[in-house]
Amino acid sequence: MRFIFCFYIVLFLFSASASFAQDEVLFVGGAPLDTYQPRVIVPLLKEAFKRNGIHFTAKNYPSTRALELSNSGEADGELHRVYDFHVVSKGRYPNLVRIDCQLMSVYRAVFSRDARSINDSEELKGYRVAYQRGRKAVLHDLGPILGEESLLPKNSDLTAFKMLAEGRVDYVVSESFEGQRMIASNPEFKRIKEVGRLKEARIYAYMHKKHTQLAKAIAATLEEMKRDGTYQKIVDNVRASILAGS
Repeated sequence: MRFIFCFYIVLFLFSASASFAQDEVLFVGGAPLDTYQPRVIVPLLKEAFKRNGIHFTAKNYPSTRALELSNSGEADGELHRVYDFHVVSKGRYPNLVRIDCQLMSVYRAVFSRDARSINDSEELKGYRVAYQRGRKAVLHDLGPILGEESLLPKNSDLTAFKMLAEGRVDYVVSESFEGQRMIASNPEFKRIKEVGRLKEARIYAYMHKKHTQLAKAIAATLEEMKRDGTYQKIVDNVRASILAGS
């Protein structure tokens, strides 16, 4: 009887590990890989998957296309989405499960050539506001306030900031760090300033539901990386590299 019990325990453990046994994973995301969020998140996930014996790769696609790939299972996961992604996306991508370890926190900021401070989303009413297409949380929060005529999706932050510099929009809504980096690296944006912060967003990675057990393992590994200092070391190195302009 004891032998049979031990046999089933071993079989269970083998099945649990084999359920996510694979050599590599592909994650996709809607932001270029040289921008702030991917530059932080890709090395974090690469290390976490490496510790689980899996090779990690990432590719950039337009945001909606990326979601289609990850939700269908053609890609294994989504690089960076907000904690309440299923709420802001209205449940359109039900096959994605969250890797339950926060990867980073970012501030949604308002940028303008005007020095007037913005402290609340309602203060943007009546103005033309550009943002990077595919940011579901921005559309979810600002869409009902501004409407389609005033909330203008653009293919990239760079395009939005160029429109702001040329006076074709009144404000840009973007991430604080990424916006500041863009201003510092583009002389044409020297008149643009951050004039307010609207919301803090907690950023997580997601995986297709066929990888639910693997997602749990990666979450545990990321927490381990936070405890042993690897997480903070990676984040600090990336930020230093960005601020140095490399």
